[in-house]
Amino acid sequence: MPLISLVNITSRIGKKTCLSDINFTVSHNQQWAIIGANGSGKSALGRLLCGQLKAQEGSATLPEKTAFVSFESVTEALDQERYNDDSNVCGGADPGTAARDFILNGQPELAPQLAAMAEEFDFSGLLERGIKFLSTGEMRKAVICKALLKQPQLIVFDEPFDGLDQSSCAILKDLLSKITRSGTQILLLLNRFSEIVPEITDLAYLQSGRIVLCGPRQKMLASTALNRVHRFHSQGLVQLPSPLTEQPMAASDNQEEPLISMNRVWVRYGDKPILADLSWQVLPGEHWSISGPNGSGKTTLLNLISGENTQAYANDITLFGRKKGSGESIWEIKQRLGYISTAFQRSYRVPGTVSAVLLSGFFDSIGVYHDVSMKQQQLADQWLQLIHMEELARTPFQRLSFGEQRLVLLARAMIKQPQLLILDEPCQGLDEINREMVLKLIDILGSTGRTQILYVTHHPEDRIPCIKNSLQLVPAPGGGSTAAITRCPQ
Repeated sequence: MPLISLVNITSRIGKKTCLSDINFTVSHNQQWAIIGANGSGKSALGRLLCGQLKAQEGSATLPEKTAFVSFESVTEALDQERYNDDSNVCGGADPGTAARDFILNGQPELAPQLAAMAEEFDFSGLLERGIKFLSTGEMRKAVICKALLKQPQLIVFDEPFDGLDQSSCAILKDLLSKITRSGTQILLLLNRFSEIVPEITDLAYLQSGRIVLCGPRQKMLASTALNRVHRFHSQGLVQLPSPLTEQPMAASDNQEEPLISMNRVWVRYGDKPILADLSWQVLPGEHWSISGPNGSGKTTLLNLISGENTQAYANDITLFGRKKGSGESIWEIKQRLGYISTAFQRSYRVPGTVSAVLLSGFFDSIGVYHDVSMKQQQLADQWLQLIHMEELARTPFQRLSFGEQRLVLLARAMIKQPQLLILDEPCQGLDEINREMVLKLIDILGSTGRTQILYVTHHPEDRIPCIKNSLQLVPAPGGGSTAAITRCPQ
């Protein structure tokens, strides 16, 4: 029987979901590290494993004795010491709470065990010192001793190396090694791969409250995609590169007019209707998800917008303030669009480097057939740095994995920060790690940029927070599909 078993766990703090659909097993011979950026839910998972946080859904098997070592609690203890400091009253330095009393916590019967532990951890000479006079490394020893006196089966360490100098880190690593040799299992919650100690056997990667990848240590550390997405999520607030130029404005552009307007649109192939009496408007500032079963007409709908479907000109469709068929060229439309789909990825077969593929986004072409300016090259380099693929700039595009190609093509679609970004199943074929990065990039663009997004997906779990409105293609009475619209008030 495993030491820990979490099955379909969902947990909330207040009304906010902090952990979602967690499936996680720890065997008796494993030492785990959970890696994740700030806000990924690591601390919540640690508290759940130690019984300090309840699950609202799913089932959990947990050890009887656990300890949660968070060094935020050290700050709380020292703040309390400062509050209780009577130095001004007693006319001298108030020694405060001795380390021995802090560790024993009202259990003097544990003094013999503490003495043996302090000897092993080279802590004996500090037991009588007030905790407010301990160094950061010494205080962490005290906290670890306090946890070990509970004789737990598992100790969860939340960011144990934060704020420690190299010498203190070396001491802590030695302590962790001694703990595992004593038979107590450890689980580390970390921001950095570099802080994984040798005793760790398995890793899990946590993002947005979900475990997106886990496995043996060596396999996980060998994943370039995992390292790339962690670097992306760990860099905090992501600043998109500034666009090269503002989007060209047509004489008919009006900030209050719909970006897209479709009025009773029909698309037929022979006698078979695909879209039937469909009406829809995309107002300024709106992002939309588009869903529906296979064959319902999602790609057809997008092709009416991009100009790839000629039946657009036989319908009442207005795009960027101009009625389709009023004299605009397909290149004028493409100049204001960014586009990515699996079909487009498969068609991108022109030989070229990763950098060249990004640059082709400026020209809406497959391949580069124009002179490239220094500013365009600099912007392409900035996007490669953003997705942490700068080392692959001169690599032939066709040598990349499917997921890496998808990231490059997404950056290509976004490089000019177009007025409208069309994403047709952008996560198709991606593993969990690359999928997380793609969804985050799209959300950043939609939340901070000037681009409006149309997003087609079959998977409701692949939600993008900035997208509030939805169009679902549903069966029309006479055949084909029509629109069921849910609009979020702005």
